[in-house]
Amino acid sequence: MHMNIKVKDMSHFVRSFIFFRSELGTEYLFDDVTGIVLQIPSEINSRVKHILLDSTTPTEALVKIRKEAMEENNYSGIYRILEILISHFGAFYRLPLETYTFEIGEDMLRYMILRDGLYELLLEVTNNCNFRCRYCVFGGSYKDFRTHGHSFMTQEIAIKAIDLYFDYLEEGAFLNPKREPTIAFYGGEPLLNFKIIEKCVNYTNHKYSDEFTPRYTITTNAALINKRIAEFLVKNDFDVSISLDGPKNEHDRNRILPNGRGTFDLVMRGISNLKEAQKKYGSKKEYFALVTYDPKSNLYNMAKFFDEESPIRPIIANPVRSMGTTYYSLFTTEDYINHERMLRELFKKFLKDSKNNHNSVFLEILFGGPGTLMFYRNILSRKNPTATFTSTCIPGFKWYVTTDGKIQVCERASPITIIGDINEGLNFSAIKTLIQKYFKLINKKCNYCSLAHSCARCFAYLGSEDCSLFKRWVIDGLKTAFTIYENNPEYFERRLSILKEKGGVYELENL
Repeated sequence: MHMNIKVKDMSHFVRSFIFFRSELGTEYLFDDVTGIVLQIPSEINSRVKHILLDSTTPTEALVKIRKEAMEENNYSGIYRILEILISHFGAFYRLPLETYTFEIGEDMLRYMILRDGLYELLLEVTNNCNFRCRYCVFGGSYKDFRTHGHSFMTQEIAIKAIDLYFDYLEEGAFLNPKREPTIAFYGGEPLLNFKIIEKCVNYTNHKYSDEFTPRYTITTNAALINKRIAEFLVKNDFDVSISLDGPKNEHDRNRILPNGRGTFDLVMRGISNLKEAQKKYGSKKEYFALVTYDPKSNLYNMAKFFDEESPIRPIIANPVRSMGTTYYSLFTTEDYINHERMLRELFKKFLKDSKNNHNSVFLEILFGGPGTLMFYRNILSRKNPTATFTSTCIPGFKWYVTTDGKIQVCERASPITIIGDINEGLNFSAIKTLIQKYFKLINKKCNYCSLAHSCARCFAYLGSEDCSLFKRWVIDGLKTAFTIYENNPEYFERRLSILKEKGGVYELENL
């Protein structure tokens, strides 16, 4: 087994830091190499900026910092911290990506996947959908994505995928004996092929439940959840995520049927059937809403709905995917101005309410969730050793099996990321080639980026050209996180305790 990252040239460096300011005006320095954030006193902020920005090597920066530390008694401690970060942790300056060569063996890939991967099998049971949501990535306005299809996964393909998945789980059991399988059903709208979902669950429970405790999940628009389907989902303890974009007028603006009619009432009926089935079988499981918004969304109305009226709580609130699409050309300048105004006003409300721990459920998801992830980013993420830069996963850790039995990296990635099939299994040569292609891409596009370590770019965005949105995500996330922290220092401790309870925190000993 081998994985080798070699450095070819150490003669020049890239500045790997940014300065940012919270909404309350406090100046911070973020180091992209270590992930550390320092508050810089306003009295020396300008001087620290000049030192770090004017220096071309860490050695040059150290000379200037040590000089300042001797001359500036009031803030010598800050300069000492900067000195330690550079000399002991390699902070603020890194080698260009082009100086690295990357090699990884197929045997090492197999080992890493068997040990740490295989955490989810997603079955695309159909690529057909009963909705025609205006922002859907399969709606024709996204480059490199398929359009709505009419394919349905057969029982033969589904069973082969399940057996293959468990074969790998059994092979890797000695490396990760506590791992339990997750089988997710995806579409299109997966419930259009409910008979296959039913057969998959019954087959898995019958064949593998003695050795494993399978977990089942489904992402659905809920319109097809009748009483029979609801009882099946409840009895098999499914985690159900339902696409719901707020009150009727908001939801029906984008989430429509092929004939253009809104779908809100259909979704509410499906959720009601789920709730009735839960009462019947005594289930206390909570189901969640996946919320999508765009520049025309009335975020005030969405917050009111999810706080006061919705039968399910939101777990994610994301803007419509903005990369590789013409969707955002539909909106006017006024739409964008109004949208930014709403975000600012709601963020102020969130800050005010968070001091009393009486936050809106929706605003917690809209601001608090992303803020927590950014504040604890080094704890809540597992760094992929094959990705020297960016935050991508290892292809093969998750499987997305298409209706025709191809294995892709994940549900968000384009079809160019095929890494195997159900007949031959994982193609480790293809995985290696894909990683090398990705490494070549980031060497080209991310070479002199000051946020290369923090970037959220991954295989799902392999073909995308514009990365300015990733940079904005990091910078805006830092501003949000530290504005929240200044406003209420205890907020993130409370959020982290919730994540601990839900098992969403890794490597807590490093806190």
